Amino acid sequence: MNPHVGQVYARRRSGKAEVVRVTAVAGEWVEFQFLHGPARSMRAGAGRCKAKNFVTAGWAPTEERGDYSALDGATRYDTFRVLDTKGEPILRCSAKRAAFYLRKGYARAAGPGVLQFTDPRTEERLRALYLGGFTEFFMEVKNDRCVCCGATADLTRHHVVPKRHKRNVPQPWRSCLSNVLFVCGTCHRMYEEAPEPDVRPGADWRAYVWAWRDHFRAVLGPRFLPPGWDIISVQNFDALGAG
Repeated sequence: MNPHVGQVYARRRSGKAEVVRVTAVAGEWVEFQFLHGPARSMRAGAGRCKAKNFVTAGWAPTEERGDYSALDGATRYDTFRVLDTKGEPILRCSAKRAAFYLRKGYARAAGPGVLQFTDPRTEERLRALYLGGFTEFFMEVKNDRCVCCGATADLTRHHVVPKRHKRNVPQPWRSCLSNVLFVCGTCHRMYEEAPEPDVRPGADWRAYVWAWRDHFRAVLGPRFLPPGWDIISVQNFDALGAG
């Protein structure tokens, strides 16, 4: 890709999009003007770098628009509908999980954005974990809006049990958590500004994660949680093989 004068380019950096318009290309140098980005970039106003560095820095052409805030936030990857071996839809998974199923041969592509399990053991394992309860939650698209206010731009991944505290949940129970929700930047900042609860790990790991769940609900009052969501998603703990 060679940068062109007048073209608008965008890249994502730590959840915030940077958008520039190339103003000059002279020899090995590219000059550009910032149209959108973090406060530091906007204060700079303009910049320059070598063309080879511009190409490798993640800049991609984007359409010109009046407001680029929709580009902010976490990257929203495609999700896939997953059918069981009989062809019935049972859940929706991330692109990363879909690639894993395909790579392992557990599923085949059954259409655009659709997979079908080819190995009944995979779905049997899932049915055992969730007691066959593939409810509406499993088919929801969960990365398209803020679960608190419904905003569709500047989305971030919020960990209900913060990463630094998640280690207090022992395995295999840690893998039982449906811990990531999409929250817009405004709501996320509001949550981060609230005092952390006095939540201490104890013998009952479920009480611990429920306390974090209740804190999240109390601070932000989420109105758009996926139907059927709870912080503990697995229903049959014995199926984890941990007794």
